[in-house]
Amino acid sequence: MTHGSMMGELTYSYSRLSAESVAKFVAEQYAVQEPLQCRFYVLGLHDNYLIESGNSKYIFRIYRKSWRTQEEIDFELELLAFLTDKTSRVAALLPSSNGQLKTLIQSPEGQRAGALFAYAEGAAPGKALAVEDSVLLGQTVAAVHAITQTFTTARTRPLLDLPYLLDASLVAIDPFIDNAARDYLKGLQAKLQCALPFLAQEAGVYGICLGDVNPTNFHIGEDKRITLFDFDQCGYGYRAFDIAKFIASIHALNLKQELTKAFIEGYQQIRHLNSDEMQTIPYYEVVTRIWVMAIHANNADLIGYKFLESPFWERSLSNLNELDSQLFQ
Repeated sequence: MTHGSMMGELTYSYSRLSAESVAKFVAEQYAVQEPLQCRFYVLGLHDNYLIESGNSKYIFRIYRKSWRTQEEIDFELELLAFLTDKTSRVAALLPSSNGQLKTLIQSPEGQRAGALFAYAEGAAPGKALAVEDSVLLGQTVAAVHAITQTFTTARTRPLLDLPYLLDASLVAIDPFIDNAARDYLKGLQAKLQCALPFLAQEAGVYGICLGDVNPTNFHIGEDKRITLFDFDQCGYGYRAFDIAKFIASIHALNLKQELTKAFIEGYQQIRHLNSDEMQTIPYYEVVTRIWVMAIHANNADLIGYKFLESPFWERSLSNLNELDSQLFQ
């Protein structure tokens, strides 16, 4: 009797394709000049490979089956195809040789989707984000918001609203925290639901959101041109949420206030934020902090439970409490 038969059928939650196999697959499925080189580039919520072919560079993403459904992936790729056609402000989505936005790859855990993107020129500023670059980023995000007002799709994704961002997040976090933390978050949830002002679902105020605007999800070139990428968390929501997501992403930077002011100034050079939106942004910053905590919880099998033990939650809740105490004095 083999070990396999003793254990029953083995299942996989996640497997990673070798760079050599990805190189062969991309050469077969896409009009990319050969020979090409491929390296595993970065593990985010999905697998990302760097492809080099002559003087051209690409990113090939293989979506993780347990994180995104095919419907959600199709929504994202249709959005990116739309943006590729309308603007150079995003890393271009490149169709396969037969014109498909995605390719399908068999893996031990089941069928996974792959997509090829042009490599965004320049580099991500990360923690070195400059104030002047924050202005440019605000302009770029506002421009994409404006462009996507005419985007339509039959695909669906979770709405980036309070039931999803806040209520569902607390459900995901619940198994990881103690009663004191649970009570604190429930109280904060109630305060946020009461404090968030009503926003009209009107053009500009509501529409496509990028979902994860942060200093690592864009490159800025020597010509100071910004290229956005990684729309994994995109969806329909209030644009104030997108702005708050950026502000939350720079919470640990010394220049947070200056960077925030610069981003909003740049944004408003393209689209004016009304007073209700401005009032909403600080509350959405708290919501996005909770949502990021939930993303960690929902991806425990990928991250590893070791990194989601009590020190992680204590640190996350401490940061959240600091922001909470400033907002609800």
